Amino acid sequence: MMNTIEQIINRIKRLKQFVVKVPIPEDFAFNGVVPFDIEIAGSTAMVTVWAASEAEAQRRAEEYFQNNP
Repeated sequence: MMNTIEQIINRIKRLKQFVVKVPIPEDFAFNGVVPFDIEIAGSTAMVTVWAASEAEAQRRAEEYFQNNP
């Protein structure tokens, strides 16, 4: 149990804020709570994501837009 708590705390300490660029799918629609700060210009979104790496931030933003039609 203590090891799990330590892992969670260490992950939180490593989090940084990243702004990633994501194309918006044509069939995208906002449904429910939006977990990120998003600025939209045309068919592109600039998404602010807290993550441990830029790759993780990009993946999380892309998954949000792909799984929210």
